[in-house]
Amino acid sequence: MYKRDLDALILAKNIPKAFLLYGEPFFTDYYAKKILPLWSQGENVLSFYFDEYHYESAKSFISQPSLFGDVNVLYIRSDKKIAKKELDNLVRLCQKNPNSFFLFHFSGDDRVAKELCKSFGKKKGGDFARFFKPNTGEAVALMREKAGSLGLDIENFALQHLFMLQNEDLSLCMNEIQKLSLLNKTVTAADIDIHVYGMGALSLDDFINTLLSKEDIKERLFKLTQSGNFDEIRILNAITGYVTQLMLFHIYIKVNGRYDAMEILGYPLPLQLVKQRAALSIKFKLQTYKKLLKHLLECEHSLKYSQYIDKNSYLLSSLIKLQTYL
Repeated sequence: MYKRDLDALILAKNIPKAFLLYGEPFFTDYYAKKILPLWSQGENVLSFYFDEYHYESAKSFISQPSLFGDVNVLYIRSDKKIAKKELDNLVRLCQKNPNSFFLFHFSGDDRVAKELCKSFGKKKGGDFARFFKPNTGEAVALMREKAGSLGLDIENFALQHLFMLQNEDLSLCMNEIQKLSLLNKTVTAADIDIHVYGMGALSLDDFINTLLSKEDIKERLFKLTQSGNFDEIRILNAITGYVTQLMLFHIYIKVNGRYDAMEILGYPLPLQLVKQRAALSIKFKLQTYKKLLKHLLECEHSLKYSQYIDKNSYLLSSLIKLQTYL
């Protein structure tokens, strides 16, 4: 099931007795904290974290009867595959014992998670939820909610800037928002640069604009990678996000004859940035955007899965090739 379906089950307090969470780390953490209290307020919960998992102990715990109507909650958080036979038996014992519940919080590879899902089928009395990385608009809304709970006054563009700098990792962003709340002031994008990375004037957006203007990027790329704040994947993801935004501006302008950042992105940007992105977006054809995004995705795949490449050199050569499509 998806996030909205799980929200409905939580609202109805009707979570299946055996449940698997996987996907986007922020959401799996968030929903694990929501589900466990629905079953138990902390008493009689057996938790295994990563390498702590021990099958015989888990099986013994979840199969034990309750003399006073108390519940037995088994919580496993792991990034490793658990044998199907073991998972099947834990789910079966959970159904057999009316007072037992089992939550498996999986933080490993999604391809492994798909195999684990077979043990949590509805016919077996279980279910599972997969979470996807939020888009920028969703992430900004969630960060805005977090900032509001902390009494932090922060500009929407600063939240977007933070999301991009943290490689679109929402969990890291939430941690930084907690720290930024200690400033006791309105937080801007410049504050993000100073207090999150201490980057000063070094800007990823400036680098991307240099790239898309077909200027020499060697020196700027070297400064980014040597700063210790950006690795090759983070830089590439930021470029992909920026190009995607430009494409959205391009399509909206073609259809409506105007631009509106709130309607295009779901959140406002400073007027100067809106004008800059609108002007840049119409310089490229849709076919060009297709080539750019295809090239960026192929580059990301190579950086993530090729074992014998110099990532920095590969990124530089890939970005120089990208400029030939402009």
